[in-house]
Amino acid sequence: MKYLDVRSQIKSGDVLAWTEGSWKNLHDIKLDIVRIFTRSEYSHVGIAWVIGERVFVVEAVIPLVRIYPLSKLTPFYLIKTPYSWSKEAEEKMLETVGKPYSQWEAIKAFLGFSTKDEEVWECAKLVNDTLATIDPNFEEIPDVPTNTVEYLLKNNSVISFVES
Repeated sequence: MKYLDVRSQIKSGDVLAWTEGSWKNLHDIKLDIVRIFTRSEYSHVGIAWVIGERVFVVEAVIPLVRIYPLSKLTPFYLIKTPYSWSKEAEEKMLETVGKPYSQWEAIKAFLGFSTKDEEVWECAKLVNDTLATIDPNFEEIPDVPTNTVEYLLKNNSVISFVES
C-alpha cells in the first residue's frame, strides 16, 4: 500500500513497526543485530498519533522519546489495532516525550529483564505501557517489538506494509 492511500485510515493508537535490511549506517547495523539476536522480523515499534489532521509517530529512539512525522519514516508496517483510543492512553504516551532512550533498557528487554523504570525508555516499552491503559494484558508482554506485534496479530489486529 502507498502511504498517501492509507494515511486517512491511520488512527491514534495504531502500532507501527519497522524492519531493517540495509547496512548503510551504524543505526541500521544496530537494528539488524537486534533482529538477528532476537530472531525477529521487527526491530522497532512506535504508536501512531493523529492530531490536527496530521499523522505522527511517537517513538523511543536515540537519544529520546520523540514525536515525528510518519510520512518521513516509510516504509513501515501498519498494525490496525481494535482499540478505542483514550485520553488516558494519550496522556501516558505524551508524558514520555522528551525522556531519554536507553540502549541498556532495550538490551535488558531483549534478554527478558524488562523494568518499569519511568525515567528511561525503549520502543516496545513505550508501546506496551501506553496500550496497557486500554488493554491490561500488555503489562504481561515482554518489551520486545516482535512480542508486541505478535500479541496484536493474535488479538484481531490487521497488518499492512506501507511504502512511500
